[in-house]
Amino acid sequence: MKQLFNRLIQGTIIDVVVSGYIDAETPAVFHPMYERIYFTVNDDIFELYIDDGVIRHNQLKNINEWFDVDEDDRFSLMSIYSQLFKTEQEVKVTQIDYKAIPFSTIEINYEDGGNERQLFLDPNNFFGFTYYN
Repeated sequence: MKQLFNRLIQGTIIDVVVSGYIDAETPAVFHPMYERIYFTVNDDIFELYIDDGVIRHNQLKNINEWFDVDEDDRFSLMSIYSQLFKTEQEVKVTQIDYKAIPFSTIEINYEDGGNERQLFLDPNNFFGFTYYN
């Protein structure tokens, strides 16, 4: 996690996305799968996932389909950047607190346009991550 945290603090968060699928019905609806969240920092993609309650990460080249999708549905991605950070300003991460014990929350301290804020990524939900400010 230290590699990810250093990149978040030193780099610029370009986007945060969640994967899911779009069903074939009309109108098409996106169904997010919050088991994995992807941070794009500069040109790097980091996947955060939950393993027995502990948050882990991988560095990826691309975000690929990781679950079975019905043949009439489509794998897709959705940006949640504005939901996480609730700003149009550039976000500068200042500190990250996390203990790698089951069901611990990642606390991300950041600044946006001079305002100090916090974001929490919580692995305690059956369906994956929840997040709150």
